[in-house]
Amino acid sequence: MGSSRQILSHASNFQIYNSVFTTEGAKVTYNGPQLTEDGSQDHAISLSNVLKCPSPSQNFVGRQDTLEKLSKIFSEPTMTLWSRNKEVVHDFVENHLRSSLKFKYPCVFLDASTAQSLNATLALKVRKQSISNEFLLVLENADGSVVEDYIPSLPDSPILVTSTQPAICTLASSTACEFQLSDCATQQEMQKVLRSVEKALEPRQRVATIVANGGTGKTQIVLQFVFNNISRFSNIWFFDATSNDSLAANFKELGSAAGVIEEVKNVRDFLGRINQNWLCIFDNADDKQIILKDYIPSCSHGNVIVTSRLKETLGIASPGCHVELNDLTREDAVELLMRHSHDERSKKNCDLAIQIVDAFGCHALAVATAGAYIGITPTCKLENYLTHFNKKRSKILNYKTRSLDVYQLTVLDAFLLSFDKLHYSTQYLMQICAYLHPTDIPIEIFTRAAAFSGSDTSCVNLNPPTKAINIMEEFFSLFVEENLWDESVIELCQVSLASYDGVKNSLAFHPVIHTCVQETITIEKREYMTQTALLLLARATPLGGSIEDHTFRRQLLVQASSIQTDDLPTVHVKICLAEIFWHNGLWAKSERLEEEVFLQYKKILGEHHPDTLVSMNNLAHTYRKQEKLNAAEQLQEQVLVQRKKVLGDYHPDTLASMSHLANTYHKQGKLDTAQQLQEQVL
Repeated sequence: MGSSRQILSHASNFQIYNSVFTTEGAKVTYNGPQLTEDGSQDHAISLSNVLKCPSPSQNFVGRQDTLEKLSKIFSEPTMTLWSRNKEVVHDFVENHLRSSLKFKYPCVFLDASTAQSLNATLALKVRKQSISNEFLLVLENADGSVVEDYIPSLPDSPILVTSTQPAICTLASSTACEFQLSDCATQQEMQKVLRSVEKALEPRQRVATIVANGGTGKTQIVLQFVFNNISRFSNIWFFDATSNDSLAANFKELGSAAGVIEEVKNVRDFLGRINQNWLCIFDNADDKQIILKDYIPSCSHGNVIVTSRLKETLGIASPGCHVELNDLTREDAVELLMRHSHDERSKKNCDLAIQIVDAFGCHALAVATAGAYIGITPTCKLENYLTHFNKKRSKILNYKTRSLDVYQLTVLDAFLLSFDKLHYSTQYLMQICAYLHPTDIPIEIFTRAAAFSGSDTSCVNLNPPTKAINIMEEFFSLFVEENLWDESVIELCQVSLASYDGVKNSLAFHPVIHTCVQETITIEKREYMTQTALLLLARATPLGGSIEDHTFRRQLLVQASSIQTDDLPTVHVKICLAEIFWHNGLWAKSERLEEEVFLQYKKILGEHHPDTLVSMNNLAHTYRKQEKLNAAEQLQEQVLVQRKKVLGDYHPDTLASMSHLANTYHKQGKLDTAQQLQEQVL
């Protein structure tokens, strides 16, 4: 497939740049129209000097997929029409496009069967100055391999590609712009397709939304898009949408420059009368009190981009005009880090950088801050940054980069803009979650723990975690009604602070957000929060044998495996964690905890106590799972002796112990002994 350079190689006598045609020989130039203050086209306008769009960061990297989607959203439509019958296509072009559509919308017809013919016919149109300000570019008899690379070089005008090749459908802007005529198409069918083409050409306002959490790079993407496409728009105005007051001030400034009444409504209506390809950017529309429809002109022209953290902002996007924004790719995040740290791109440094960007989930602001901090701190290098961060987390999260970028919030400030707007109960939920693993937090943890009717401690806990229990009780007091859990989940997702998995019914938090939440907890509370999270996890752990209990224990493995402390607050926590590990096949982890429980019971309750015997029996089961049969045999024999002594020969627990010991004998090959015990049980 030829490149656009090869395709245009025979057309040296003209240039095409967006909506500007220039021929060197004939000195013919076409430029898009200029605006006047009343919306007409013949005079210069001073409005371009107000609410100017800031420049993008000099360190901007990546985001090509997002930039391309924005470019596609704000481009004129590319339509495709094909039929296997060449005569049908010719009939449609001659008797419908040329005879009907041209009276409503000027058409420029180009032969696109080869690169040479396409270049020649376009050059001829330019020389004859037969290209109007607004036109439909019809590429006839198109060869898909020729047109695909040619289209980006064409002016920003609607395009209709006609062909006998079905493959040209891939060139269409959307499925709504793909048209087909049957091999024996009737005039009625052609009229129907013509009406669809006319509908696609109808003027429309395009509103694009970019929604993501703070520091993701929403604003920078918009600024880079404008920088790349500045000639596409007649005017570009950048509004600070953080509050109604900031918007009112911006509209007043624009109204003053336009010479209209400076009230929002009057300025908005003035924009609606400017029938041109202007662009309004509403940046950081994060306040729920802002009703954006009060500011966006109601008209069939113009373009709007809104950046926000609020999920509800998606509702104002035009069909197909919401841009999903994820974190940087690892490659781009490493590049951003290195640009800010000014380190050389050696393999060693890149490997170290990967560890840093992975730790921050490739979050743009956190990565940029890390690089800037490394760049100005002599004792902090790529190899020790994460250690440095863990020691000075608060300082680094509050570090403000000394760059020329328009975005000057710290990582923590960006987070707090959303966090501070949450209800207290939702804030508390986030703070508890900050001490759980961030990627999979089942809501059922909280509902099960809230319904727990047992005791967090027992007589074997000589130093009960009273303060942690009090924190947990205070937390649950905020969720006395079952529906309040759902309301908090919805609130978190609405401001892009968490994502929700409807299948697992679980929350997930970005690593940077998860870290920032801990900074909102008072120092007095912070030392007890790990214990609180462990107590909550224990309360939520089912100890039954149902399928539902087993399934939920499997889901809790992520949380149990993430525990970083050996100082577990209660015996109940140890028992529950051991249960999770045991039912997930992690016998060694379960064994360590069960040994601690057994020794603690034996020391405080004595070796004859029923709880001690239960712990011995559980430990013996775990030994058997690991093929430690001699150790299992020894414990099970002790349990059987003690249960006979305390409970009697015929108690169900005694008989269960005999059965378990018989199974162990059988696995050891002691078949006669096993048979004797099994007969006694029967």
